Amino acid sequence: MKTPAPADCLRVARALLNLSQRDAAAGAEIALGSLSAAENSKPVFVETNLQLVDFYVRRGIELLGEASIGQETLRTGARWIAPDDPEASQSVKASFHAEDRAVSFRAARALLQLEQAEVAESVGLSLAVVQNLERGRKSSGPYDKLRSWFETAGVEFTGWGDVSTGKYYGVGVRWKTSRL
Repeated sequence: MKTPAPADCLRVARALLNLSQRDAAAGAEIALGSLSAAENSKPVFVETNLQLVDFYVRRGIELLGEASIGQETLRTGARWIAPDDPEASQSVKASFHAEDRAVSFRAARALLQLEQAEVAESVGLSLAVVQNLERGRKSSGPYDKLRSWFETAGVEFTGWGDVSTGKYYGVGVRWKTSRL
C-alpha cells in the first residue's frame, strides 16, 4: 500500500526540481488547485496525492518521513535519490542525479513555507543575496549565515559529496525533529 505524502514533502520535491506549481500540476496531470491544496495541507483525494508522489519519484526524488501507525509523520522532507554507498563506482553514481551544490536553499525555504523576501529580512541579507545563493552563487559569509539560519529554524540538509567529481548526491532537506 502506498502512503500519501505530507505537504512538506510535496513542496520540497517541487523546489528540488525547480518547478512552478503550474508545471508540476501539468506534469502530474492534476488540477493546479489540487496541487496547491496538497502543498498547503488542505484536503485532496488520496489518488491525487499519490499521483504527485509518483510524478516526483519518477523524476528521481525520494520523499522522506518517519511514521508510526496512527501518528503524525515526522522528519518530513525530500531529497534526490542517491546511491546507498558513497564508495559506489562511478558507473553506479552516473545513474543518479548529482548536484553542483551541497545544499538547496530553495528547498529549505519551501520546507519553511517562506518567500525569499521573508528569509532575507529574517537573516539580515539583501533579497538579491538570497536569490543568488538559491541560484548557487556562493559567497562564504552570506552562505554560512543563511545555512546556519535554516539549521536554527529546524532544517536538516541531506546529501554527501564525491571528492573525485566534486558532485553531491542525495541533496535535499527535512525537518531535524518534529515541527515545534
